[in-house]
Amino acid sequence: MSINKTLSTYVVLLRAVNVSGKNILKMADLRQELVDAGFQHVRTYIQSGNILLASADTADSVQQQVQQLILDKFSLTVQTFVVDAPLIEKALASIPIKGELAPNRLFITLFDKTPKKTLVDALQGTDHGTETFALVDNILYFYLPDGAAKAKMSNNYFEKKLQVVGTGRNLNTYQKLLELAQ
Repeated sequence: MSINKTLSTYVVLLRAVNVSGKNILKMADLRQELVDAGFQHVRTYIQSGNILLASADTADSVQQQVQQLILDKFSLTVQTFVVDAPLIEKALASIPIKGELAPNRLFITLFDKTPKKTLVDALQGTDHGTETFALVDNILYFYLPDGAAKAKMSNNYFEKKLQVVGTGRNLNTYQKLLELAQ
């Protein structure tokens, strides 16, 4: 007698793959390895480490499995974040930065933990010019009105200042991932 487990769809976000020639990971190869490992409905979106897959396991378990698979099969240590569509919906519905925002200049970063209030307070006291940010629990929103090329703010900037690890995508990417996950 087999027990049917309900599959959940997850969005897997890999931190810092295929960036500036580092952590090169071909998405087609990763997709095949994930299928071989038993994940279902595996798809990737663009080359920056966005994966959609279905599993009967919890998000934490999927995170550990994917991170270990990447280490075992590709010899890369890659921080992995796993979320579901409701979390992405909530993040998109809760954008605290208001005004007319270009979606390719609004970034949403997931942190591995909620930063300490003292570090957030210190960062809020820093002059960032026209760049702005807001934090909701462990989700950071930041807006770069002049684009990312010469911006002060970046994922690395926030990781260092807030002593966390995170991965981010722009609003366009999150909207597409949500669409694909539904």
